[in-house]
Amino acid sequence: MAAANLYDLDATEARRLIGERKISSLSLVEACIARIEAVNPKINAVVTKAYERARAEAKAADEAVLNGQPLGILHGLPIVIKDLNKTEGIRTTYCSPLFENYVPDQDDTVIARLRRNGAIILGKTNAPEFACGSNTTNRVFGPSGNPFDPSLTPGGSSGGAGSALATNMVPLANGSDSGASIRNPAAFCGVVGLRPTPGLVSSAERSFSLSTNGVEGPMGRTVADVALLLAGMAEHDSRDMMSRPIDPSIYLTLGHVDVSTLRVGLSEDLGFAPVDKVVREKFRSKVDKIRGAFAVCEDSKINMQGAEEAYMGVRALYLLAGHGAKYAAKDSNLSPELAWNIESALKMTPMQYATAHVEQTRLYQVVQAAFDEYDILITPAVNVLPFPWSTPFPTTLDDRPARHYAEWFSITYAVSLVGHPTIALPAGLDPQETRRAKPDVEKLLAGPDMADAKSSALGKD
Repeated sequence: MAAANLYDLDATEARRLIGERKISSLSLVEACIARIEAVNPKINAVVTKAYERARAEAKAADEAVLNGQPLGILHGLPIVIKDLNKTEGIRTTYCSPLFENYVPDQDDTVIARLRRNGAIILGKTNAPEFACGSNTTNRVFGPSGNPFDPSLTPGGSSGGAGSALATNMVPLANGSDSGASIRNPAAFCGVVGLRPTPGLVSSAERSFSLSTNGVEGPMGRTVADVALLLAGMAEHDSRDMMSRPIDPSIYLTLGHVDVSTLRVGLSEDLGFAPVDKVVREKFRSKVDKIRGAFAVCEDSKINMQGAEEAYMGVRALYLLAGHGAKYAAKDSNLSPELAWNIESALKMTPMQYATAHVEQTRLYQVVQAAFDEYDILITPAVNVLPFPWSTPFPTTLDDRPARHYAEWFSITYAVSLVGHPTIALPAGLDPQETRRAKPDVEKLLAGPDMADAKSSALGKD
């Protein structure tokens, strides 16, 4: 196998070849570094690099293989980390000017776990400031571009991760997801993203632990790769109130499922979300192609009316817990989006918060009732098609004005509200199928760098 093609390897295959001494971790790391250096200027996905440390760790990983030492689940595999996670010795900005030069002296819980399981960090990926919003641009690094069209957003907040995966810079990336932040970029970039059950990927850093918001999860190019990364991320931690005992090794072997026995419920909008016509039409056309494979595949009657009010209340409390102190400092240089969220949260009354949580409980029971009839529920992964990153958010949804900046990912935040695990799978492109199933990297390489767009977004000449 030519070394130049090593970056094309799926993570599961690369891990097998490393363990069998057929490729070295160092050669894989070098291939991914070369790929990042070639492609990243076009989409600005990886914003901080840690190459020298990665090379040293890859050499140590290869020595461990040669010496017959026990190998971790992710042994020798390169990964990029969202710049919302603390990484020891690697700059961690949270994509905010407040932390532009911050270098932590230790990893956070999840990153320490990834390193312990053998992952090798190549760098940090772009996100909105403090992950607030689902369009990946910020005042430190500027925007990330969609790998199919760099003028469009890759989604967010794990947008840099989605773009890096789609262009084969790395085989694995971590993400985090409050309302849409793993699934939205997975859908916009054509990769796989899993929002796990809250607490499965435990974290001692969760400031508001007893919440369905703010989970961390795996992203990859295949379902098997996502399962592999989940095995390296999932762990019980008694410091996380949502965590429960788990054997992560169960994700290393995906069991066979006879799909002909499955009862499938379908919903284009969960009974409330403004989903654009083009997305609805594409969803129907794809479902029609697989409908006959299941025992039952029918439109469900699930109705999550009230999810917007409930989610905005639950989310407000979550953001207030995480960022209220920064806002209270008054001298904090917060983004307008985050400041608006905190100000909105402070205006809410205790009764409004209580009502939001009562409604969350009711909607959880609505969804549970749906699973009495169905084994799985399939919906569109997003409300809209990718839009220009220069546009903060879509102002029109389903042919009517958007009510607020978070409404365009309502079909994803509804699932976050009730805490169910959910996965975004590539299933279709735009209605005319004008884009390739994978980004045209050769065309991307021939196009302009993101440097001018970044300078423009940051207000620099």
